[in-house]
Amino acid sequence: MKRAFVVSLLLLVYSYLIYPGVLFVLSRILRRMWKRKDVEPYVSVVISAYNEEGVIREKVHNTLSLDYPTHKLEVIVSSDGSTDRTNEIVSGIEDPRLNFLAFPQRSGKTACLNRIVPAAKGEIVVFTDANSVLPPLVLRRIVRNFADSAVGLVTGWTKYRSPSGEEVPTGGYARYEKALKIMESAGGSCVGADGAVFAIRKSLYRPLRDDDINDFVIPLDVIRQEQRVVLDPDVFCFEEASEGAGNEFQRQVRITTRTLWAIRRNRDMLNPCKCGLFSFYLLSHKVMRFLSPYFFISTYLTNMALLGGRGVFRLIFLGENLFLAGALGGFADGSGNPVLRLCRMLLVTFAAQGLAWVRMLAGLTDTMWSPRR
Repeated sequence: MKRAFVVSLLLLVYSYLIYPGVLFVLSRILRRMWKRKDVEPYVSVVISAYNEEGVIREKVHNTLSLDYPTHKLEVIVSSDGSTDRTNEIVSGIEDPRLNFLAFPQRSGKTACLNRIVPAAKGEIVVFTDANSVLPPLVLRRIVRNFADSAVGLVTGWTKYRSPSGEEVPTGGYARYEKALKIMESAGGSCVGADGAVFAIRKSLYRPLRDDDINDFVIPLDVIRQEQRVVLDPDVFCFEEASEGAGNEFQRQVRITTRTLWAIRRNRDMLNPCKCGLFSFYLLSHKVMRFLSPYFFISTYLTNMALLGGRGVFRLIFLGENLFLAGALGGFADGSGNPVLRLCRMLLVTFAAQGLAWVRMLAGLTDTMWSPRR
């Protein structure tokens, strides 16, 4: 029982504590920074939309106003079977750089990308969401990374704002994820991209399955073609903070289910003989992380069975219960206490990951997405 407890505990803390420590060392020993230089390739910005009447006008104008040469910018709006005023609003915006494609029936975001990207004019294709606000210099900051011929995909990250427009401090978990991707990038390629703002060389785009999660599978396809996937800390967008744990739970279940399917279909990339160091990143960052809820349950149950032993077992059990109490307190707390918020977020994440495994193993997939705004 003690061995089972120790193994469960080590597996639980591995992806959150041990892996970052190992990654910190590797990122300095194997440091491979890429060249960045001011360049101006032709850029196509793809905005994916479904029933976005509340934000689409602002989004299109925001994108058209970015600091980039007018004759080298194309903005493509993809409306995936929208039934509100999205199509009407976009059709009413006159700009020669705007290309509006309205698909009459919903087929899912990824299916739309398969139709759009091959026809895009740009050498670089930037993907962004309808509710993401881009800062003026974002395109220049993205494309400078492509001055290095080894870079095939560049991802940014997301900052959050309140409904009043005030910037919300970046949460601890988001900062942690960003730090991991920065270190992974320094040692080769990072795992996944931020779907709200990332860019790819058009020549590297490969058609996806309709139920593929594009911001995870596209980076895998780029790495398969022996090109790097990197995070540039200066590339970011703004989004409004999410509306509560319920919506976050559903979103994480959907994203994790699709990511698990992607890993299952691309499991050959876990082979270090084929993908080298990236296979270690993928296993540690995603697979081990997604198994955390089961490691936590195993740790908790074996710890409970060992309470009659040494005091250290009682101390760890106390810590586990304080975490659960903090998570429950986070649901009731209206002050936004960062510790309680972190505990709540971790519990929601564990629950979503646990359910996602069940859904994936049961053969369930997710193709459509519906914005909650």
